Amino acid sequence: MRVSPRLLMNKLVDIRSVTTLKDRVIPSYNQLPYSNLHNLHWPSDKPLQNIYVVKKPWVPDVRDAMMKFITFIHQRHPNCNIIVSPDVADEIAEETKESKQPCVIYSGKNSEIVQKTDLLVSLGGDGTILRGVSTFSNTVVPPVLSFSLGTLGFLLPFNFQSFENAFEEVYQSQAKLLHRSRLECHFTKKNNTKALDGDINDSRIKIHAMNDIVLHRGSMPTLTTLEICIDDQLFTRTTADGIILATPTGSTAYSLSAGGAIVNPAVPCILMTPICPRSLSFRPLVLPATSKIKVKVIGKEQSRTSNAKLTVDGVPQDYLNPGDEIYVNTETASPDKDTGIWCVVKSDHDWTSGINELLGFNSGFKGTNK
Repeated sequence: MRVSPRLLMNKLVDIRSVTTLKDRVIPSYNQLPYSNLHNLHWPSDKPLQNIYVVKKPWVPDVRDAMMKFITFIHQRHPNCNIIVSPDVADEIAEETKESKQPCVIYSGKNSEIVQKTDLLVSLGGDGTILRGVSTFSNTVVPPVLSFSLGTLGFLLPFNFQSFENAFEEVYQSQAKLLHRSRLECHFTKKNNTKALDGDINDSRIKIHAMNDIVLHRGSMPTLTTLEICIDDQLFTRTTADGIILATPTGSTAYSLSAGGAIVNPAVPCILMTPICPRSLSFRPLVLPATSKIKVKVIGKEQSRTSNAKLTVDGVPQDYLNPGDEIYVNTETASPDKDTGIWCVVKSDHDWTSGINELLGFNSGFKGTNK
């Protein structure tokens, strides 16, 4: 693991390899009676130990909050370990220059971090959660405890002022959690051409999305033509700016801006929302969670204006050309792999509160007194 020069100069920061930690502990989730929520339970012989902290980068208030959280963990729960990415470790080194308290943290590659993380703590906005969860794209996502310190907080039930109580509930197996589904996607190239990262696309490699998977015309000035199949049956061919395939969690993101429905995260489904379709009769759809969707880019093979850009949770993946296809379905479970994302919440009413307070649902017109 490469260590930043700042860390080497700062003796108050003891950064260690994450590979020296014990492997991750996966808790169990038990549904609460008469509720969509579940209770988290750590094994009695394997308590919570490794906490991966993700944060909004290089924001002073968020950095201060992170240092408070780390100090609290070291003082109250000395058996717990803090894991951060190398760039955040660099921030910690800068922050502790004037401190007299030594700070022990663990860091490493993403592939190493996912094998050790028991709990994911997010400090920032909704984008910070998406970035943190994306680290676990091809493995089980640990429970997520998120605090509102960003510009948008639809997925953030806790203010940072309550971080001590919120963490203690998780640590003592008293927290309530909401399960959010993920979509999985893979794409194939007609001519087996190389992706942007230089690797030949392997249809077995799946990308996972917490919010949405989007095919969009990108910077091209013309509309793109897409052929859509549902469960191996041709559904429609559309000419539009693109198409959004969203989870219920993503229903309040890009899909909502494009005219899609708002869906409670407890509803198992996939949203299909067109982006500026040429046909006014192509309306947003809510499909069963069991649906298997294929979207194919249509157009002249040599045309540079017929391609579409694939984006997953706001992160660009690749350009698809005529003949290329994406396959999307709800994340599939296996005997050794749980699905979806378990998010710590306050109560059953978090979603209703978010709809009303953040989105201003069904708000009336506000006039001005003259």
